[in-house]
Amino acid sequence: MHSRSSVRKALSAPICALLLVFACLPTGRQAGSARPGDENQCIACHSQASGRAGEVAGLHLKSSHAKQGCQSCHGGDPSQQEKLRAHSGGFISAPDRAETLAMCGRCHSSALREFERSRHFPESRNIPRLDCAECHGTHTVGNPPETFGYVALCTSCHGLEYLPELPEPVTQMLALTDDLQDAVRVAERQNRPLSADFITGRRRLRRNIAEIVHSTDLQSGLPRAPDILRRGESLKAMVK
Repeated sequence: MHSRSSVRKALSAPICALLLVFACLPTGRQAGSARPGDENQCIACHSQASGRAGEVAGLHLKSSHAKQGCQSCHGGDPSQQEKLRAHSGGFISAPDRAETLAMCGRCHSSALREFERSRHFPESRNIPRLDCAECHGTHTVGNPPETFGYVALCTSCHGLEYLPELPEPVTQMLALTDDLQDAVRVAERQNRPLSADFITGRRRLRRNIAEIVHSTDLQSGLPRAPDILRRGESLKAMVK
C-alpha cells in the first residue's frame, strides 16, 4: 500500500509538466500586434493614415508635446483601437479659440492669466483676438516649420491698417527668438550637441520674452529689453 507522500511525489511530476505545456500555448494574440493599453493607439492609427491625418502624428512626435498623450488636449480614449470608442469621452477634434485657450491653460495657467489680461483679450469683448495655437502652432509646438518666424507673424497684424507698429525693442526680441531657433536647427543638422548652459539660457530667455508678449505690458517690458537682447547675443555666440 502506497503512502500519501509517495502518491504526492508520483503526481507532482506530470502536473508540473502539464503546467509548462499550458504556459507555452499561444494566447490568441500574435507577437507584435497592438492591444488596447499597449501603446498610444492615436499615434498607431494616425501614423498609418494618409493626408493631413497622417501628418499630424509625425509633427506631434517631433514637438515639445511629444511626451504628452493626444488625449491631454483632444480628450478621447487613446487605449482604444476602434475610432468611435477612441473618439468618445469628450473628444474635441478641431477646438475653437475658447476651447484652445482652455486646453492650453490646463498646463500653462500662468501664461493664460497673463494673456487674458492683455490687449489680445479685450475685456469689453470678452473674447480673444487670437489664441495660443495661432502663435505657437498646434502639433508643432517648440518645433515650428522653417518657414515660420515670430517677426513675420506679429507684423502681419501690427503696422497694418489700424494697429500701430511694434516698438523696435519688441521686434528685436522677436527676431532674437527666430535667430536662436534657426541656430538650433543648424546645430542639429550638423550633429553639434547643444550645451546645458545654452539650453537653460535659451529656455529662460524665451520665458522672459513670453512674459512681455503674453501680457502686452510694454510699460514694464521695454525696460527689460536691453538685458534680454544682450543675453540673447551671448547665446547666439555659443552656437556659432
